[in-house]
Amino acid sequence: MKGSSPLSVAPTAEPLRRRLRAIYLLFALVVIVSAGVRFADLGRYHDRIWDEHYYAHDAVALLRGEFAPRGPQRWRPGVAIGDAHPELGVELIAAGVAVFGDGPWGWRLPSAIAGTLLIALVFPLARRLSLSPEWALAATVLAATDSLLIVQSRLAMLDVFVALWSAACIYCALRAAESTARWRWVVLCGLAGGAATATKWSGGLAVIAALLLLALIGRPGWRRVAQQAAVVAGIVVTVYVAAYAPYFIAGHTVSQWLRLQRYMVAHDWRSRGTPSSTSRPLTWPFDVGAIWYRWGESSAGVGAIIAFGNPLLWWSAIAAFVALAGRSLKSRDLRLGLFPLLVAVLYLPWLATARPSYIFYMTPVVPFLAILVAAGLRAAAGRRPAPCAPQALAFAGLALVVAGALGVAGIGETAAAPLPAALVRGGAVAAGLALAAAAATLAYRARHRRPALRATVAWGWIGATAGMTLVWLPFLLGYPVLWQYYERVTFLPPWK
Repeated sequence: MKGSSPLSVAPTAEPLRRRLRAIYLLFALVVIVSAGVRFADLGRYHDRIWDEHYYAHDAVALLRGEFAPRGPQRWRPGVAIGDAHPELGVELIAAGVAVFGDGPWGWRLPSAIAGTLLIALVFPLARRLSLSPEWALAATVLAATDSLLIVQSRLAMLDVFVALWSAACIYCALRAAESTARWRWVVLCGLAGGAATATKWSGGLAVIAALLLLALIGRPGWRRVAQQAAVVAGIVVTVYVAAYAPYFIAGHTVSQWLRLQRYMVAHDWRSRGTPSSTSRPLTWPFDVGAIWYRWGESSAGVGAIIAFGNPLLWWSAIAAFVALAGRSLKSRDLRLGLFPLLVAVLYLPWLATARPSYIFYMTPVVPFLAILVAAGLRAAAGRRPAPCAPQALAFAGLALVVAGALGVAGIGETAAAPLPAALVRGGAVAAGLALAAAAATLAYRARHRRPALRATVAWGWIGATAGMTLVWLPFLLGYPVLWQYYERVTFLPPWK
């Protein structure tokens, strides 16, 4: 039959294959660059930063076998300082110390690995949530350039581990709901959910999200859903208890373990934080609860590490949440509603908490903010992709405009440079505007003008988001800058 030969479809299939290869290569590049940022100069600060005082200390105590019962409160895990959370996160940090020693690389390397794996997981997660490869790549770029994810991936704290296991749990639930080998994915979902919960109790929110996905998009039948939920719950409990293996091996009894769990509940209710660092969960999406993990100043300038989200990502996530939730309800499109639903399940329960809270509790939510924004940009741009040239030029142009306008291109302010900072900054802005103008011209000349232009603008926004991270990179890596630079880029009063 005419047209049935494989050769007849090759001209159509080959451009698609080339496009997919390009997307996968770009995805690999994003992950590689993300790894470089997360691993770069991890040993810059030799002392423990913020909550590293708890978790790095406890990891070393665990390796020394100092988790045995001692003193009148024999249920406590030995000389551990931080006994308000389960043990898996400390055990992961201890693995890094066991390999690289009791120092900054040993403490922080597991977090850097987890943070890199988290970025790599965003792409398949976005694909399972029905985003095309182009927009899954966009979600990956947005997650990779979020400032909070970068900082939490460079410190020996627990939240990046919760984020990784939470994303893995939800991904496995999506696979279980749609795969013929569903029970394998149900088991993996339970293992990942158990790991999230065994790192911090807030990881249980991912288990709730996973069970909702199994119920909403899985195979029909409440009996099957109940069976899957029972399997997931059983595995989560098993992994949670298994994470306390060093605690039991050190000589603690089951009754002491139960006493420890009761203490953890009471601790969460009685916990008090430093007013200057705590913030209300309602304010987190607006990005006004920044925490200076480290602050050092001299006559030359400022050397600091700050925890806060990329404002362009977080602020646009608010708009995307409202828009996609509204469109989903109006069109009764369950798939479209999954994007705001996952963000809601992972974030909204924090609004009911009375304990002191910190903005870095948003770490597990950020990958889903990135996917939410990518879905919103896809809806705004139209489903037909624009030509690659306008997208690439818009991305690069807006990144340069933002970075140059706010001053990161003014290298004379962070290090000695032969050119005046204003000249370099002005050149970056001019180059960015030229690239953005070229992108707009190409988009107008494209065959489908409106979709091409909308997609170009969408990718320009993604580029601007990446440029914002470039602006803040010295404060994410802990590199010193001059006071003038600090004053320029802390443009919101709560960040100062």
